[in-house]
Amino acid sequence: MRYLTPPPGFRDYLPEEAERIRLVEETIRKVSESFGYREVITPTLEYADVIMLGTNTRDDTLLYKVIDRDGALLSIRPEFTTSIARLVTTRYRGERGPFRFYYIGKVFRNIPFQPLMQKEFTQGGAELIGEPSLSGDIEIISLIEEIFERLGLIVHIEVSHARIIPAIIEITDVSILEAIKSGDFVSIRSFIKDKDVLSFVETLPFLNGGKEIIEEAYRYVRYIPGLEEPLNQLSLFISDLESLGYKRTRINLGVIRDFEYYTGITFEGYIEGLGLPVVGGGRYDGLLERFGMPLPATGFAIGIERVASRILRVESEPDLVIGYTGERLREAMKLAQEKRKEGLKVELIRCSDEEEINARRGRSKIFLC
Repeated sequence: MRYLTPPPGFRDYLPEEAERIRLVEETIRKVSESFGYREVITPTLEYADVIMLGTNTRDDTLLYKVIDRDGALLSIRPEFTTSIARLVTTRYRGERGPFRFYYIGKVFRNIPFQPLMQKEFTQGGAELIGEPSLSGDIEIISLIEEIFERLGLIVHIEVSHARIIPAIIEITDVSILEAIKSGDFVSIRSFIKDKDVLSFVETLPFLNGGKEIIEEAYRYVRYIPGLEEPLNQLSLFISDLESLGYKRTRINLGVIRDFEYYTGITFEGYIEGLGLPVVGGGRYDGLLERFGMPLPATGFAIGIERVASRILRVESEPDLVIGYTGERLREAMKLAQEKRKEGLKVELIRCSDEEEINARRGRSKIFLC
């Protein structure tokens, strides 16, 4: 029966997988708190209008929507940033921050099914709200690098700037965002007639590397004046990171984030052996203003299951296994109670002989026969 398996895009996680997921969650929690961030919990359901306003998405089919008994149209959250922006503007109105919040929870996206893409997944991330300078963006990157270092994973972060595409659109008066995202260069060539601007757009996917990429991109400022400020910010950003010892970040001007609320530095992070990004984020200075509280902000979100899939085997085992025959159940339970009070993980097994207990996982074993 097909209903005995989860729907496409949803899945079960076995104990060893769940243990790796919890390890990633706990690492995000500990590192975020060490940076002064505090946890917030937002509802799984928001008003659909709030989600649409925050994400500025034009395709509401990507949202899971429900109508409650009062007739209100609700949406299951597709990400956390909008919910936290709503929280700050309603619960902290009149305060200027900066606010440092982190979160861990499930998100849901009604995307077309693909083998490596889940419709339900766990995100863990942090938002720094009220800090306008590049120091905020640097703090976010350093937080990400620290999380992955604690997990024993090497993350490669690729940064770009959300104002690069608008700079092209401003000079060409052509909306080419979707064409660039999909790599539709046939359409792009038909839209853009200026050969120098077209040359930059065609070069974008290949402008990745160190600070030399900034110098290469500067050649196009004379044709696209709006590039100058974002390139200056990227140059300063990379220089500051390097001076602080963070070496995992490089330029990739072809990075385009999914949500349209980004306004400044943006980034995606990858780990070896996985072709999909495991972390993404950036600056979104205009988002809170949509909810009536203009504050600058930056943040990130980690795809927890993706990260957990690259962690070496983590499998917990009981500190003590107590085997017992039927007539010694009470004695075994009392002993287990005492050991658990000492902080041990204790597993009780009813068995017939000591050999059966020795075959079980456990750091130490007792057989009550």
